[in-house]
Amino acid sequence: MFFRLLLITVCLVACPLLPAQSNMNQIFNEVSDMHDLEEMQRVGLEIAPDNPDQADSIAQQLLKLSHDGQVRYKGMAYYILGEAEYYRERYNLALQHYMQAQPFLEQSGDSSVISGIYSNIALMYYYKANYTASLSYYEKSFALETLLNDSLGMAKTLQNMGLIFGNSQKYEMQQSYYMRAMELYKQMGDTRSEADIALNLGVSLIFQENFNQGYAYYLKALETYRELNDKGRIASVQTNIGYYYLKIKEYNKAFEPFNTAISVFKELDKKSGLINAYTGLGDLYAAKEQRDQAVKMYQICESINRDVGLLDLQRDNLLSLSTAYKEIGDVTNALRVYEHFNQIKDSIYKMNQSDKILELENRYKFEKSQNQVTELKAKNRLYLIFFLAAAFIVICTGVFLFFHWRGRRMKENQRVLRLEQKVLRTQMNPHFIFNSLSTIQYYILENKVTDAVDFLADFAGLMRMVLQYSQEEFIPLARECEILDYYINLQNKRFGDKVSYEIIVDPELREQKIMLPPMLAQPFIENSFEHGELSKKDNGHISVRFEKNGNKIIYVIEDNGIGIMHKQKENASAPTKKHKSLALKITSERLKLINFGKPGSGFDLKVQDRSQDGTCGTRVKLTIPLKIMRT
Repeated sequence: MFFRLLLITVCLVACPLLPAQSNMNQIFNEVSDMHDLEEMQRVGLEIAPDNPDQADSIAQQLLKLSHDGQVRYKGMAYYILGEAEYYRERYNLALQHYMQAQPFLEQSGDSSVISGIYSNIALMYYYKANYTASLSYYEKSFALETLLNDSLGMAKTLQNMGLIFGNSQKYEMQQSYYMRAMELYKQMGDTRSEADIALNLGVSLIFQENFNQGYAYYLKALETYRELNDKGRIASVQTNIGYYYLKIKEYNKAFEPFNTAISVFKELDKKSGLINAYTGLGDLYAAKEQRDQAVKMYQICESINRDVGLLDLQRDNLLSLSTAYKEIGDVTNALRVYEHFNQIKDSIYKMNQSDKILELENRYKFEKSQNQVTELKAKNRLYLIFFLAAAFIVICTGVFLFFHWRGRRMKENQRVLRLEQKVLRTQMNPHFIFNSLSTIQYYILENKVTDAVDFLADFAGLMRMVLQYSQEEFIPLARECEILDYYINLQNKRFGDKVSYEIIVDPELREQKIMLPPMLAQPFIENSFEHGELSKKDNGHISVRFEKNGNKIIYVIEDNGIGIMHKQKENASAPTKKHKSLALKITSERLKLINFGKPGSGFDLKVQDRSQDGTCGTRVKLTIPLKIMRT
């Protein structure tokens, strides 16, 4: 048993729409006595599908009446004879008449008729399983149809070429040809032909064991045929559905579609359809091991096919019949049929020795690869455009960001320079320097040489350290304490040593080489002396503490002066503001500068009035990340 399916093939005819059956006899009677060759040709082509016998008579008369110089009418007479035999399903005779028509029609130079004869000869060779010759004629037909821009002819040719590739199991090529034909049918709005392609696609998919998708195409084709009330094509789908159930081994479901198809094909006298349906029924009986019934079905197929001449079906049918005879023990008939099978198989093999299919397959692969290369080039060109556009955007963005960053950097550097100048001016306050020099002058005038020398030495030491460390971002904690000691001591001497002070360092910090920004406390200590009015108190006191709190240093400056809130009230009530402290502003800017580019670094500054704690004075609290000197 072989798996066989019924495919829809199409024959091209050079004729307009068919007349109604009721008018055909009248047309024939009018033509039988006429000598108008053009009219005889027209009517013969029109009536061939439904009245092949009458068409045959008209063609014979046309052949007699046309003289040797009228090559077109001679060719068309043989063409009509071929059409009559085609519709009688006697394909061997149809091929003979088409071959007789070919040289006459080629001499006529009518490309549309020539393409039709090429296409029909190709179809007859397909039925005889001579696929090489069939493809050669289809190629010639397609070339003319393309030249004539004959969309219908091109679509039919592509569809039938797809059938040939399917027989050679070139399913990818087959489906490619089907899809090209489908596109042309869609453009023309030819729904019947679209359904034919759907049916053939279903057959191709079933052959590849893609059963669900193939069956879906069958149902799609069946729906269209029912809408068109096309009984023959409906029966073709039923035959294929029977094969589908046979393939998936649902044998009981297969009987109904096969028998339904046989009834319709008998009604329509469609021999090729009967061959396929009876073959399917024979395969079904063989699968169910009802071998006598299988033999009967195969014998019916062989009887019908003697006149039709579908060689590929005959080959497969004879092998199935031989196998069935063997299984029922009829060895004599099994050998006889098997010998006949081998004869047909060898005949088909000899006819297809040419590499035509391989040539077309290689051409298809080449065109496919060329298309892929073209698509790849287009994609690469598109990618290149996108890449260049993206690169341009990135470069422009980069240039913009660079200049923006450089501008910000320049502004930041300028701000840093201004701030450093402010810090340096704060650390070397001209007012403080002037007061210090005045103090030295006072000691000299009072002949307090020792005091003058001590003060001058401390002042020089402080200036040296300020100049040395003012450019550093961080200095050791010990040096910071030394600078503070110099500074507080000098300020205190100016006010007669009335203020006591202390610098306290957490023991944990002493054991480590701690680094911190230089002279952060100096502006606040100056405020304590100048504005906190410590010199007016008998017990004026300044406390500077360095405490460790986790990974941070708490830097606290406290005094017991009048307090920041009291001073702000005095300034607010004064007719003119006598002083504007820069300590808080400059220190805040310094901390922002140190924090710049270091988000979450943890620098913080708080200034509080100690009156909230029930005492007087000001507390400044600086929080600094713990930084240990690298050794």
